[in-house]
Amino acid sequence: MTAARTATAPPPAPVPAAAPFARAEALDAALGDPWQPDNPYGFAAGAARDAAETYPAAAEARLRAEGFHLCHLPESLGGTLRSFEDTHVLVRVCARRDVNVMPATMFSISAVMTVLAAGTAEQHRRVAGWLRDGRTVAFGLSEEQAGSDVLANSCRLDEDGGLTGVKWLVGRGASADAAVVVARTAQRGPAAFTALLLGPEELADDRVRRLPARRTTGMRGIDFADLEFDGLAVPPGAVVGETGSGLAGALRAQQIVRLMSTAGCLATADTALRTALRFTREHRTGGERVADTPYGSRELALAAAELIATDVTVLAAARLVHVAPESFGLCSSVVKHVATRLTAACATRSRALTGARGVLREGRGAVLDKAVRDNAMVAVIDTSVLGNLRAIAMHLPAYSAVCGGEPGGAAHEDGAAAADRERRLTTVFAFGDAEALPGVEPAALDLGVRPKDDILLGFAGHADAIAAELGHRGEARAAALVREVHRTLGGAVREAASAQRDRARSLKASPELLDLADRACLLYAAATAALTWWFHRDGAGLYGDRTPGGAGWLTAVLGLLTTLVDGREPRSAGPDAAPAGRLITELDAAHRLFTALPVRLSDGTAHRAGPDDVEDDER
Repeated sequence: MTAARTATAPPPAPVPAAAPFARAEALDAALGDPWQPDNPYGFAAGAARDAAETYPAAAEARLRAEGFHLCHLPESLGGTLRSFEDTHVLVRVCARRDVNVMPATMFSISAVMTVLAAGTAEQHRRVAGWLRDGRTVAFGLSEEQAGSDVLANSCRLDEDGGLTGVKWLVGRGASADAAVVVARTAQRGPAAFTALLLGPEELADDRVRRLPARRTTGMRGIDFADLEFDGLAVPPGAVVGETGSGLAGALRAQQIVRLMSTAGCLATADTALRTALRFTREHRTGGERVADTPYGSRELALAAAELIATDVTVLAAARLVHVAPESFGLCSSVVKHVATRLTAACATRSRALTGARGVLREGRGAVLDKAVRDNAMVAVIDTSVLGNLRAIAMHLPAYSAVCGGEPGGAAHEDGAAAADRERRLTTVFAFGDAEALPGVEPAALDLGVRPKDDILLGFAGHADAIAAELGHRGEARAAALVREVHRTLGGAVREAASAQRDRARSLKASPELLDLADRACLLYAAATAALTWWFHRDGAGLYGDRTPGGAGWLTAVLGLLTTLVDGREPRSAGPDAAPAGRLITELDAAHRLFTALPVRLSDGTAHRAGPDDVEDDER
């Protein structure tokens, strides 16, 4: 029996009775219109701080007064975390003004999640107390000489309890009140590392040296500093979890950190695209608005498609981590790679639309330049691009049977397992419904590579039905793209399985598996988009689409992603992307965040032309 006949139609995603993002909207309103030049929490103020490389002290104080720094701490520990979807939106509405508010207020997330994933209940309460008191907990994992190879780290805790070594580019390293440090406690292997919880007393010890902050291209004004330990006496109770479990705990925690870091990716892309939209609507060339020219409209549409593709992937991931934390490992790596790649393209494309003004260090040019540079910083803060692709490559072969059409795949799956997954997927794609989500369980995060990711398995089971339904509704192009994604995904995982068995094509001998991982990330995003449409096909249109179950945004996303998978120039996806440009333009006019969720912003209803909004035919 084919997947098209066995796939059951899920009920429409439930619509929550109350506005789920009132907290984000209220905070955005309290911070005021970011386009006002005299707003201390606006774009101009952020660009000025960037130029001076100063810390956002006033913004930090205001956000802490609002409790923003507790948005990633579970409610059971005195925080305000209800769902990572809700927190993600909250962070985006703040970080779009200046992404530096993220390190200023929530760089403790890596350390806190490591403790929650591997520590004792007492350690949970301890770090939670520090956060509630407004303290910052740094996280020390990376070392300069080891790079992305954490197994080569040399910072060591000796048998006498002395900590010696240097942790590199520690976020808030020069100013943090406490820290979690992952140190070597054995000679070799993943179990050779232990996480240590160092409090204010330990960091104040003379045997701890905070080196001067490194200057960075993005997130200027934030202290990324090395921490040097010279035989620091570490109390026995500082060990987080079991000796030798530090790396595993840290890597599990990084699954959540990677997810939350994408709020910075989307925030910077939102600002860049919103700035470009204003410029192209107000500026004329040859008597025609730039936004209405063939080139301008195509580039805006492609940038919009890049942002929407990222948004829909992130929204699903922010709910999946609650619903199936034990299988979140692949998704967390994918969402990080997709978000950094696509939002970087969106931000760069947006800046290019402003022509010469995009290189000015004032006005909109300064806002755009900061957004592009900050976006690049987010890409490398919590992971290595190479290390992330390696992790993804290791997952892919396990899906060759289910997604690649091999014997023993989806057709032979146990019915109860399929029904359970269907229930989980219904919850994952019920965007905006926090009540449907179980609480977050960092300790349940897993590092395994078993074939159990709900998004991939769900798409394999529903792809034929999705394509058939799209065709029935007259969406022939979207239907064809879904079939293409299904076919190409199967080919990618089969090739990954074949390459892993061949020494000449292995990670040590060839970049082929990394290239397949890159393609698989784009296909995963495409699968997420298709499932999103499927679970919302009978509800209100997404991204402001006035047509119930509208598929314009889906065509735009799938057209872009399949073009990138094929290695073609993104501009060849221009015709498919056109609906995304219209939808994003309407969202901006309605003062809404660039997301599938109905989040209102405080941006003014009218924008007065500035000195750089003059006609210029030389573009």
